[in-house]
Amino acid sequence: MKRQVNLHIEGVPNPNAMKFVLENGLLTDEPYEFKTYSEASVSPLAQKIMMLRYVERVMLNKNYVTVLKSVKNSPEWNSILFEIRAIISQHLESNEPILYVGSKTIDHVSSDDIAVKMAVDLMNKIIRPAAQEDGGDIVFEKYEKGILTVSMHGACHQCPHIMTTIKQGLEPALQGMIPEIKEVRPILI
Repeated sequence: MKRQVNLHIEGVPNPNAMKFVLENGLLTDEPYEFKTYSEASVSPLAQKIMMLRYVERVMLNKNYVTVLKSVKNSPEWNSILFEIRAIISQHLESNEPILYVGSKTIDHVSSDDIAVKMAVDLMNKIIRPAAQEDGGDIVFEKYEKGILTVSMHGACHQCPHIMTTIKQGLEPALQGMIPEIKEVRPILI
């Protein structure tokens, strides 16, 4: 039985990323990111998208799919948007699986440090929802000597605006509540 799918496309701050939003349903409960075709083996939908030679990453979250194309030798979005939209729509209309059981979500590394727990709580309540609205995600990775390191996912990966986001948004917000944090640094995974 075919499912009715209403899908629209949203631009995001990263010019190499695009967000494909499902208007009538949910895809996942948590965010998942796939950086290679073999990683995407747990998601038939992501694997179909990763088959396109210019796709570098795919992120699935709640009601959207974020697609990152390669920076080099990639076609312009206007020439590939409808191909990607068609792949997603056809997959969903056919009621094929989105994820298999056991898929690993994007999640924070755990820590017993009280400053880290406070930072993760603040990130989960304010920072991550804002990043996810733009088709990405920002996740805690480690904390050493006052330096909080975060990983960038989805549209946040290689976004030209990430340092502005960190230095003018994330870092002051965290430092305002947790004075032990001296600096926030991104790592690219």
